[in-house]
Amino acid sequence: MPKASAPLPIDPLHDIDLQYGRFNKTTALDLSKAFDNFKENGTSGHLCVFFHGGLVSEAAGLSTAGQLIEGYTDSGAYPFFFIWKADLLTTVEAILEPYRDDPGFINAANYAVNTVARKICAVLDTDQSLKGQRPSAKVGKAAPMTLKALASSTKLYDNAWAKRAGAQLPCSSTELDQFAQWLVTAGKAVPEKRRLFSPKHLGGPQNPLARIIQRLNSGHDHGLYTTVVEELFIAAGLAERLGSPIWGEMKRFIDDSFSNDADAGGTAFLNHLCDAWDKNPQLRVTLIGHSAGAIYVQRFIEALDARLPASSTQRVEVIMLAAAITFDRMNVGLPILRKRVSGLRVFGLDNKTEGSYWEVPLVYNKSLLYLISSLCEADPNADKPLVGMQRYWKGTAPYTDAGILAAAEFIQTTRAVWSPTKPGAKPGYQSHAKRHGGFAEEEETNRSVCFVLQNGF
Repeated sequence: MPKASAPLPIDPLHDIDLQYGRFNKTTALDLSKAFDNFKENGTSGHLCVFFHGGLVSEAAGLSTAGQLIEGYTDSGAYPFFFIWKADLLTTVEAILEPYRDDPGFINAANYAVNTVARKICAVLDTDQSLKGQRPSAKVGKAAPMTLKALASSTKLYDNAWAKRAGAQLPCSSTELDQFAQWLVTAGKAVPEKRRLFSPKHLGGPQNPLARIIQRLNSGHDHGLYTTVVEELFIAAGLAERLGSPIWGEMKRFIDDSFSNDADAGGTAFLNHLCDAWDKNPQLRVTLIGHSAGAIYVQRFIEALDARLPASSTQRVEVIMLAAAITFDRMNVGLPILRKRVSGLRVFGLDNKTEGSYWEVPLVYNKSLLYLISSLCEADPNADKPLVGMQRYWKGTAPYTDAGILAAAEFIQTTRAVWSPTKPGAKPGYQSHAKRHGGFAEEEETNRSVCFVLQNGF
């Protein structure tokens, strides 16, 4: 996520600063004055509302607003920016970064990767790309690879497994027990408080090797190295730390902003918006959400629908950028979205780019959305389908459940843009974003958003 070198000042005529969903450094009076300013100066009759992602700091949110406001204004919209002070990426990085130098974790990752790589070589024994690539079964004969080198070494296994044509990896209960025992025995070399894996998290279906094999066989894997790292994190209890306490809390911030509390920022904004619509029914409204900001957008529309009379025909436009909203969550509000959304465009990284960089350097080698899908959202396969990830749009197993198909049908492939786009992409459908962070600020993406603001969908 982008980090500002020096905090920008809050602009109360455009910024809505919240903490825990309630007004923080701006007030209800500031918001009232901002809408007065819009009525006096918003000559185009168009306002847009930007919601940054949930893992950025207040300073980063203000920095993003500062980079976007001129383009949005020049496109004829009066912009508002929800600055909702989540700053959870710092917490996530603080939890994951120590593992890059943890000998116990590095050894466990090497052991797991080599174990599974041998199985892949055995099952795909006719694949010439794997000839001579089978890791040794002898433990402790060579120094473990760094996590960076280990990730690089798995690419050939990933390429071969992607072409497996129905092959399945076998794994006996004896092998699972041996793997769990190896983790326990290796952990005894360090003081008890520093041990990564508890025996109670290694047995039965919780066994990391069992889960790795199951995910590879079912198509829910994120690549060999990434899947191994994710499952070791889960076995070490990190999903429990990242899920409800961090990611879940961020969602509660969003819900709280639409409460009946007098200081609830989302509710106050909706009240002003509905008043503005009463005075100008033709008022155009565009909601823009990056990452978890897409969750904010959906929650906004649901609260708006509850606020409006059932007979109201008012609708909003929506632009989602690298949306961290699950298909399940979108599906819950799908009837409301169909009723209240007049225009929609969804931008995201293409599948290759999503997995091309280290979100947490030298530890986690894919994007933030992969990390959210596996460790933050509750899912038995550690593979929660997210709207902003192209991999879940294939329409093939294992991503064929009704919830995914219904949401994908609503969005439609013609309204999805996967970055980086090819030369010649139409205006409004161009993006050269190559990382999750900074998606909204990326030049081509921002130009496309501004094109939509100025010209419609």
